[in-house]
Amino acid sequence: MKKIFMLFILMFLLTGCSVKYNIIINEDLTLTENAKLTGTSDFFANYYKTTKKNVLKSFIDIYKDILDENNYQYELKEDEVPYIEVNKKYDNVKNYVEKSILFNDYFEKVNYSENGNIKKIETVGFNNNEPDNPDRFDVKELEITIKCPYVVKNHNAKMVDRITNTYYYELNDDNNKILIEYDVSRKYNSNSDLINIIVICILIIIVLWMIVIYVNKKNNKKEK
Repeated sequence: MKKIFMLFILMFLLTGCSVKYNIIINEDLTLTENAKLTGTSDFFANYYKTTKKNVLKSFIDIYKDILDENNYQYELKEDEVPYIEVNKKYDNVKNYVEKSILFNDYFEKVNYSENGNIKKIETVGFNNNEPDNPDRFDVKELEITIKCPYVVKNHNAKMVDRITNTYYYELNDDNNKILIEYDVSRKYNSNSDLINIIVICILIIIVLWMIVIYVNKKNNKKEK
């Protein structure tokens, strides 16, 4: 039962489908686990006798009881390409780290630490190959995003969206760890970088203005 959600996700990864796995740290320090699953055009081409919506619905029907048993919310959503959205909310980040199928089964070690207002999640060893475990799918790459409402002090994300403060991780044989450290006493403000740039520009202008005044005064004294 413990591995079902990740098996559900990896089934899509291994059959030519698209999976977006998102971790959302909320302002009240709860955490939302979110996955959006759909198919590529090549994947849906294998099921040309039915609709894309029916294909995805069949996946839900297979895993419905187990998803319900593990308190996952799920919904088949209409879009240009339909997709399944799966969610689960945890009371806090520590609870997620301890109970999440992803963290428990797909990393050799997970460290979660708290030092006052500083919270840190660090994983070691993306365990993407377990040939002796017949219940587990292997996956070569997995993309994860972590959205945080607080100032992040340290991370090893591949890319960062500064507007939403979202951190993008790509796990594979070469990059097998996640690191994110954030300060819950400092809420992230997307305008803070812009403000810092403006302040620096103003300081530069002031310094240049003072230099110009000094040079002019010095030149005036020489002329006299």
